[in-house]
Amino acid sequence: MAQTTILAAAQTTATSTDVVVPAGAVVTIGLFATGDVPPQARAAVYIDTPSGDQFVKFLQGGQPEVISGPGTFRVVRKASIARYGVNVGVYLEA
Repeated sequence: MAQTTILAAAQTTATSTDVVVPAGAVVTIGLFATGDVPPQARAAVYIDTPSGDQFVKFLQGGQPEVISGPGTFRVVRKASIARYGVNVGVYLEA
């Protein structure tokens, strides 16, 4: 499996690149940090729909999540993550 960064580590509000997951496929996404990922750190996963992005789940701490297709997903990191004092990003394992 190949691992890529879909959202560079930082402390600002930002949205990842789109992750297109084909029908029947699964990917793993998770948080990484410039130090240890704080257990309370989280970012929201959304799926693209005709009516706009819909919330799917939170990525939290060092716990990666499995996402099943089909769908186009993106992750939103809020600036409030800065309170943990480390830069946090999002990776994809596909």
